[in-house]
Amino acid sequence: MSYQALYRKYRPSKLEDVVGQSSVVKIVRNAIQYNKINHAYLFSGPRGTGKTTMAKIFAKDVNCLNPVNGEACGTCKNCLSIINNECSDIIEIDAASNNGVDEIREIKNKINLVPSELKYKVYIIDEVHMLSIGAFNALLKTLEEPPEHIIFILATTDLHKVPTTVISRCQCFEFQRLTEKEISSRLRYIADQENVQVDDEVLKRIAELVDGGMRDAIGMLDKAISYSSDSKVSLTDFEMLNGIVSKSEKKKFISMIFEQNISEIISFIDTIYDAGKDLVIFNQDLLTLCRDLVVDYYSSKEIEFDIDFLLDFAESLNETLNEVKQSSNMKTIFEMKILSFIYHHGSRSASISEVVKNEGKKIVDERKEVRAIMSSDKDSNELLDRSIKQKKAIELDKVEQEPVHSFTTQEHKVDNIDRVSNDITEYLKINTIIINNCFAGASKRELLDLKNNWSKLNDYALDNHYGAVACYIFDGTVRAASSDSIIITFDYESMVNRGYRLLPKIEELFEIIFGHKIRVALLTSADWEKEKKEYIDKKNNGISYQYQEVPLLNEQLSQHSPIIDNTVENASSVEEAIKLFGENMVSID
Repeated sequence: MSYQALYRKYRPSKLEDVVGQSSVVKIVRNAIQYNKINHAYLFSGPRGTGKTTMAKIFAKDVNCLNPVNGEACGTCKNCLSIINNECSDIIEIDAASNNGVDEIREIKNKINLVPSELKYKVYIIDEVHMLSIGAFNALLKTLEEPPEHIIFILATTDLHKVPTTVISRCQCFEFQRLTEKEISSRLRYIADQENVQVDDEVLKRIAELVDGGMRDAIGMLDKAISYSSDSKVSLTDFEMLNGIVSKSEKKKFISMIFEQNISEIISFIDTIYDAGKDLVIFNQDLLTLCRDLVVDYYSSKEIEFDIDFLLDFAESLNETLNEVKQSSNMKTIFEMKILSFIYHHGSRSASISEVVKNEGKKIVDERKEVRAIMSSDKDSNELLDRSIKQKKAIELDKVEQEPVHSFTTQEHKVDNIDRVSNDITEYLKINTIIINNCFAGASKRELLDLKNNWSKLNDYALDNHYGAVACYIFDGTVRAASSDSIIITFDYESMVNRGYRLLPKIEELFEIIFGHKIRVALLTSADWEKEKKEYIDKKNNGISYQYQEVPLLNEQLSQHSPIIDNTVENASSVEEAIKLFGENMVSID
């Protein structure tokens, strides 16, 4: 006997064998069991989901002489005639090649003839949406009032192309895409029946690629089995056969884009293209991988890439996919879209960095030095003193250049510089410990609890005491959370600086809302990326974060303000004061 394709060999012959269409199966079985047969049915849905298969099963079941619970017995003469393709009362028509008025008129001329051997004469019209308008019009009257011995079953993958006048005359069933689990399970059954060893990863990849179509999945498995000479299908063989890039290589490519390594990106695309890899599948796989990484981030807090980067990249890949599919020069379009994404994403990052640099360079430099102090055991007190002295020197240098009439005395300015510098240094030390503790105890549950209660901040937006704090927090993004600490980021350094003065109230408000003390660390988005990278590096090297005791925050932090004279003579003096002390510390009477 000649070889038979697996999708034909394992095509379901009974309702109970149909996978993924339980609601349709139940309705069809009940219709046959209780003799509620309609004259016309319309099956719609994606390709390979069982529409034609269901039509053939229905035609057999409805004509069985001894049905059992709505299903054909498979042994009576009618069943055997249909199974052996010897029955002339089951007529299949391909509307793609028989779509004219003449073909439909021929059907009209024959439908009045009674079945030669069955109870019902069944017309199965596949791809019915391909019929011409004239053919549809010729079919309408017959479809509405056919003889009692006629059943029409129409099948289509494009329901929107079928006229509503035809749809309204049929009982309609919509077939769903099969889930990856359903497809994998069926493929495993077929592989076992064929005595072929297939890796689970292969079945999973097939289920991902076929977009819910069982016929395509079985066809892909058939090709993989034919490729393997030793009755064993490995993931490597499958990827080579179908032009698929491995998951590790896809992650490597995303890393190149994240690091903006242009030369390696171009070289990588050249390599996979020359190896015959399908760029459309590669694009789809990258999009799927981004989705999986985002889900992993929210479900298990596994951090591999920046979440904002992944979301932006996924959006770009979705746009790229359509252009690559339609282009005659896939490689060039794909390269240009990737480079365009890097340019725009890089420009945005650069612009933010520039703002941070212009608005808060002194604080950034001081933050780096304090971190060095926290990570080093050598002469930490000496380094801390030097950091404070440098801060004072910078600020005093600016003070000497300002008009004396803007402030009451030079001593007042120096006193406030001391306090501001000490407060910032104290905060940065505490901030580092809070970040450490948040990473040490970060969990998905704490983050979800936090987000579920986050809307409670709305209740304080108009509060006289906490309104400014609540509005300030809404401008930030929560990045990580543990039972007693959270990390909030802002795009600009100036926003972080403002948070220094609000911290006591922020922690006080969180304690009111969440019912327990929560320590808060504030970072810029750029600094968060560095902290996250350090966390990932430590995690990969098996280094864990150890909980540390957090000193109490200086409760006077938000109350410090420089002494201002009753008048400020010009706008430049105000601007210099804001640069020196921060906009929240300067008031004009």
